[in-house]
Amino acid sequence: MEAVEEMNRSAMREHALEQAPGRLVVVAAPVTVKVRSVAGKAIAYTVTHVLVERDADGEYGVRWEANWQVKRVPTGS
Repeated sequence: MEAVEEMNRSAMREHALEQAPGRLVVVAAPVTVKVRSVAGKAIAYTVTHVLVERDADGEYGVRWEANWQVKRVPTGS
């Protein structure tokens, strides 16, 4: 079951990457971000948008968000 779920997640990521609004840059190490009040991981970006991956309450999703709505969450040093 987990293998099927991971394949679905991978397919969702690939589909979202194909829909990039501009020249795509994939992030080597995903960064924790907040979009409005929802936490996620930034996995790619363009000049104007950030691809955010979310896995909250058992529901997975990836979505392009306008970069001005995405805020990086500081990590403890």
